[in-house]
Amino acid sequence: MGVFSGNISYRRYFVEGELPPQMRETFLDRVQMHTVPALDIESEEEQAHGWATMQSVLDTEFTMEKLFFNEYVLFSFRVDAWKLPNSLVKAYAIEEERNLLADEGREALSRKERSTLREEVRLRLKRQLLPTIATYDICWHPDQGILRFWNHSNRINEMFIELFEKTFGLNLVLQSPFTLAQHTGLEEEALQKMLALEPLLFSHNVHE
Repeated sequence: MGVFSGNISYRRYFVEGELPPQMRETFLDRVQMHTVPALDIESEEEQAHGWATMQSVLDTEFTMEKLFFNEYVLFSFRVDAWKLPNSLVKAYAIEEERNLLADEGREALSRKERSTLREEVRLRLKRQLLPTIATYDICWHPDQGILRFWNHSNRINEMFIELFEKTFGLNLVLQSPFTLAQHTGLEEEALQKMLALEPLLFSHNVHE
């Protein structure tokens, strides 16, 4: 969360590219195409991600009223994941293996049998648990070309950027002193001088 409550720590992006005609209708259609899919228990996929409304983490049914707030586009990036501790899976698998060997009067399982048993245990545990859900707010002003994303994890940001660009056909550029200078119209000569700058320490500890 972050736009209406919680912290105000976010990454700021420039959105580059041409906005489509009938922008609101187009954006609504594209967001609906990439809402977060349901995690399939039978699948080997342990994670799914996509868009959800900002009003509710469980709501993926977008409308104009849910997506747009005045001149802003507001929605959330949602990540669902199965999080089964390896120690838990291992403990149940060991118990299952012990029982199986006792029932069949055997001394050991083959590597393939042990792997199959572990997957069966993981599947059974998944049926008993719900996936975790994490959401990260997005506040985008299309006319200004500015987007704020409420997360600082590099991995989450990479996932978000990939899906955003796939959804909208626009590019995201992380704001930095250099990209900010580019977007404020700084001349090329000055930009090249910025690239040549070296970082300096303004304070340091002196050890005698």
